[in-house]
Amino acid sequence: MNGRLAKTLSSLLAPGTPGTIAALGRRALPALMALLALLAPAALLLTPLAIAAGCGKASPTAPTGSTLTLNINPTTVVSARGTALATATLIRPNGTPDPGAQVTFNTTLGTFSPTVVATKNNGTATSTLTGSGLAGTAKVTAFSGAVMSTEVDVMLGSLGASITLQASPATLSASLPPGGAKINLVAVVRDATGLPEPGEEVNFTTTVGTLRSGGGLVPTDATGKATDVLTVKPTDISTQTTIVVGADTANGSGAIQNAMFTINILTVSAATIVVSGNPTTLPASGGNVNLSALVRDAIGNPVANVGVSFSTTIGTFKSSGTSQGAIQTTGTDGTVTDTLVVQPQTAATSGAVTASAPGAGGSLISSTPLTITVLAPTGRAPR
Repeated sequence: MNGRLAKTLSSLLAPGTPGTIAALGRRALPALMALLALLAPAALLLTPLAIAAGCGKASPTAPTGSTLTLNINPTTVVSARGTALATATLIRPNGTPDPGAQVTFNTTLGTFSPTVVATKNNGTATSTLTGSGLAGTAKVTAFSGAVMSTEVDVMLGSLGASITLQASPATLSASLPPGGAKINLVAVVRDATGLPEPGEEVNFTTTVGTLRSGGGLVPTDATGKATDVLTVKPTDISTQTTIVVGADTANGSGAIQNAMFTINILTVSAATIVVSGNPTTLPASGGNVNLSALVRDAIGNPVANVGVSFSTTIGTFKSSGTSQGAIQTTGTDGTVTDTLVVQPQTAATSGAVTASAPGAGGSLISSTPLTITVLAPTGRAPR
């Protein structure tokens, strides 16, 4: 308080003197107004300080030496969006419950509601942990002031309970473009209840070609899907007839869950052979049958440069002079020809002609037998 304010107050408040307010009456009014003008700035400064002092009161927390115990039920939540109840119990250093203290719940996965809770008369505070949809282990703690609980692990969702894999297209043509063919891979990860698991990490593998991921981990999206692209170039294929792609992820116990898918390669090799002959019916005197075999691949295209041989149960072939024809190579139209020679027969009979060629993977592809019929001599019915 400055000297002028002190002097004014003294002159107004001194008892028994002509200068007091009581003695002066109405003449004291100007002096009183001057006093208020001097006090107003000080009042403005003191008011926010008083407010700040009132608002700065600290929230009650546990005193040093207290113990905070955290329990969570359950500690394994099947769904990644499920809930668990957390209960923190605060005990003072003297062993009694500490009511009214604020406890804060914290988690590394999911959220707590509410986050800050005041303890009840028994010293407990409760909050609900809710998963965000991401499966994993939540590291949960609670604290009140400087007093902290031990960390509790809560499994939210079952990591990779199952995984499936699809590839599109599922077959590749024998003739690939120079830049290669693209195959879309889609893996779906589900939890133990069958719900999609977002945020899981999937590793794709292949026996042929190059993956866009480079073999790195691919996270699943909100629908539990992880995708990759396989590129197969003509130089990647030699004698393979299939490509095996895989996808794996870890489940809740850390075990690897795996899914496989087989992509078929339509190589330039025989898949079907059709034999035709003319004529297919001969008189008893026998004769020649002009044979043709057409070789096609798995998608119906003629296959050139494939060795084909005929065999028969009746007659011989001009290519070999035996019942097993010589191996002949198909032309660009996928066909070979031979001639079946049937000797005269004393009775009606029939026989079969088949053609065979090597197929994919070294297998032997054979045609459906073509039946050759020899009629009975004139005047005798065939038997």
